[in-house]
Amino acid sequence: MPSVLEPPVPGRKRPALTDLKQKFDDLCAWIDAQLDAPLGWQELMQYSGLDHQTLNALFFKYTSTTPMAWIRRRREARTVAGALPRTVPVTLTAQPAAH
Repeated sequence: MPSVLEPPVPGRKRPALTDLKQKFDDLCAWIDAQLDAPLGWQELMQYSGLDHQTLNALFFKYTSTTPMAWIRRRREARTVAGALPRTVPVTLTAQPAAH
């Protein structure tokens, strides 16, 4: 598949930007579901059907970072969120005044 960074080539069709945004969103959801598994360029390219350059371009466009850095941040965020204590609802009741 041609990269969005490549100049147009006569007779070769580029993917529509809306299609790429949908692929990007689908890929991000898939990544979130795969955070426990090893994820590298091969897995990202195989799942998305996009090449290395296109993946990089999309991640920079929508996240201002690389795919691998985004995956690391998602894993770190999940780890931090899992380490935080769960909030427990507290019910306050009025205590009678001491005399």
